[in-house]
Amino acid sequence: MLKVLSGAAIIALAAVTTASAADLALKAPPAAPVKFTWTGCFIGGHIGGVVSEDRRTGITGASADSNSSGFVGGGQIGCDYQFAPNWVIGGEGRAAWTSLDSTKSSSVIFSNFGGLTVRVPSQIRLRNDVLGSATARLGYVYAERWLVYARGGAAWTRENIDDAFITPAGRAAHPSATADRSGWTAGAGVEWAFAPHWSANVEYNYYDFGSKGVLLNGPVSNVSINSLKDTIHAATIGVNYHF
Repeated sequence: MLKVLSGAAIIALAAVTTASAADLALKAPPAAPVKFTWTGCFIGGHIGGVVSEDRRTGITGASADSNSSGFVGGGQIGCDYQFAPNWVIGGEGRAAWTSLDSTKSSSVIFSNFGGLTVRVPSQIRLRNDVLGSATARLGYVYAERWLVYARGGAAWTRENIDDAFITPAGRAAHPSATADRSGWTAGAGVEWAFAPHWSANVEYNYYDFGSKGVLLNGPVSNVSINSLKDTIHAATIGVNYHF
């Protein structure tokens, strides 16, 4: 009887061991990690610093610089396509607010005041409160999650200009103008995909809005600026969500 029980125990143990081995053989190997792809669309935001370099002529008859620095912050949306296999091409639209604001001492010339030419001191103020762009970009992927790229395209800004002075007749004047200007932009950056749907970037962009004449209007007096050249440098950091 003891021999029969021992034999039955051995058979049962062998059956359990065989079943466990079969279960282990049927288990699937662990899945390979999903590779990150830059193909798709994204939406995000950015913040940073901006420097404006403006040059104007026509108020004093000579050129004058009006430079300022400030904050920029806004959002972006775009799409990318990865190909060949480490190149990325895409497009992006940006819209941002800036705090660029400069006030400089200047002067206004009255060419026919009682038959005389009279120059009076003034304070001219120039602000850029909106900065936008629509650009294409071309990049190269390094180590799957790093993208080095260059961008270029069209750009827009809104300028607010006013000039405060006392006329030779003793009246306070404050003519102003708001101008929407278009130009071009070019820049470069580095983007890092730190999570399956998230990336962070660092960028530098240069904006050039060319030269344009501006007429400041007011109830007391008008002021004509023959040429105002507006350029902006922007350095930003940003975050994008990819979907």
